[in-house]
Amino acid sequence: MSSPGIERVLRKEEHFIQNIGKKIEIKLFKKDESGRKQIIGILKKIDEENISVEVEDNILEINRRNISQVKTVYEW
Repeated sequence: MSSPGIERVLRKEEHFIQNIGKKIEIKLFKKDESGRKQIIGILKKIDEENISVEVEDNILEINRRNISQVKTVYEW
């Protein structure tokens, strides 16, 4: 069995809560209105429907149904 590594996939509500204020990578099922399929930013808050992420001084609200994967980002 191998280690899950430094960058971890966030699945459970508690994983998201533990990572508020940290950098995450969000992969979307399809491109958003600005043409992105991947978003990297600071996790600000989470609720039943949305994830709020700060990207370049803007707060994005992303519907959780549009997200295929979220993982932490480790900066070297």
